Amino acid sequence: MHEIVIGKHTLESLTTGMYSDPFVIYREYIQNAADSIDSAIKAGVLCKGDDCIDIHLHIAEKRITIRDNGVGISSADAAARLLSIGDSKKVAHRTRGFRGIGRLSGLSYCSKLTFETSMQSECIGTRVTIDSKRLAELLVDNIDSTSTIVDVLNEVYTVETYPEKEKLHYFSVIMDGVDDSVKLTDYTEVINYLSQNAPVPYNFEKFIWGKEVVNRLSQKGCNIEAYNVYVNYQNRREQVYKPYTDSFLADRNKNIIDRISDIQIVSYMNSENEILAAGWIATLDYFGSIFDRSIKGIRLRKGNILIGDNQTLNVIFKDARFNGWAVGEIFALHPKLIPNARRDNFEKNPHYFTFIEKLTVLANSITKDIRNASLKRNAELSAAIEATERVSEAATDAINNGMSASQKNVLKSELSNIQTAVGQVPLNGEVDAYCQEIAFEELDMLIGTIKGATSFKALNSMKNLSSSEKKTLERVLKLIMEYDAEAYSDLIDFILSGYSQGGENVV
Repeated sequence: MHEIVIGKHTLESLTTGMYSDPFVIYREYIQNAADSIDSAIKAGVLCKGDDCIDIHLHIAEKRITIRDNGVGISSADAAARLLSIGDSKKVAHRTRGFRGIGRLSGLSYCSKLTFETSMQSECIGTRVTIDSKRLAELLVDNIDSTSTIVDVLNEVYTVETYPEKEKLHYFSVIMDGVDDSVKLTDYTEVINYLSQNAPVPYNFEKFIWGKEVVNRLSQKGCNIEAYNVYVNYQNRREQVYKPYTDSFLADRNKNIIDRISDIQIVSYMNSENEILAAGWIATLDYFGSIFDRSIKGIRLRKGNILIGDNQTLNVIFKDARFNGWAVGEIFALHPKLIPNARRDNFEKNPHYFTFIEKLTVLANSITKDIRNASLKRNAELSAAIEATERVSEAATDAINNGMSASQKNVLKSELSNIQTAVGQVPLNGEVDAYCQEIAFEELDMLIGTIKGATSFKALNSMKNLSSSEKKTLERVLKLIMEYDAEAYSDLIDFILSGYSQGGENVV
């Protein structure tokens, strides 16, 4: 057996490389805090609703403290658990954090990272300190590049114990020497990030639909677990809520306010009749792209923690911009919908692809609602689109049944006139322009199809022939019919049958 060496630079990949956005540290430490609180409630040392995650921002001291009243870690296990890497005992479908690397996220953004913890009934606390500044020095390429992760960690950490009250149970993360350039102690920025990413409750005073969301989703078996998160700065202590409100600016240029008039509850099952996800979508008037970036876009969440950002689900929309017109959240529930290491999406597996396929249907429905809302506000465009649909239906029927040259000319003329009318409609916004663009594309495709259509229904339905091939075959069949249609009807059917099968039976 050969000795396997894990080089020191792997540690850099698991910190700076893994967490390029500095604010991710809040998500990582809060998801661990939420898991610890769940364990405390399950163990009976904490009552549901009494949970507390306190974040203290000390700008002058360049310090951040994140403390929860979860179950904590015993003094016997603390050092081993806090210094291990990727050795978490958590189970992916039961907990939010499970890879055992999130606790390292703060290393890249401070000069010293400290963990303090204690469990109830113990009269001792444990403090583990990692010298991040020294760690950065050891990771420089030209200094002992043969060192392993273990070698480096052994040089930069210390463990100590201290007396503690028996009744206390907690876990604290203390970052000293926080880098000023990354704004991690900016009160407003921290509140904004946490409100979107953390598993916090709705503010029912600003978002009355929040109660409806919670109640109606619980009926679907989706209980939204939320935690009491507070940000402390100077003499201020503010509880963090999700940013949703009942009304918001939908078109900044026109200063138009949109309001939520209802919510639609959605849920998705897989082929085994297991629930994949559930969520809510706001019913809006769709006046425009939502100005407030903290609420725009359908959001993905697992364990009530944001996956990715407000643009992650752009991929399910044919026109990605329309995700920015919508408001809502989708909560992944199936255990096989597993966040990837960066938590910017899910691991790609069959459950994920089924999930995205179902969400694409939702995106198509939202796009249709946006289009219909726009047409209601623009009577001229609506009339032009209705005329387009009416003539398109007639043209499609004619193509399916075969058409004469005179029919083709009439339909081409009608479609051309409608295309002109659609182009002359005054537009009120980008959705009007989108509707106009779609109508033009549909009309262009239909005009092209009509040009290639023949008087033979069977020929028109053949996808394996080009327009020129269809016209050539049409001329041949017409010559046969002129010679003796009744006598050669079987021959004509035989030829068409052969071409419909790709020509295999034609000799």
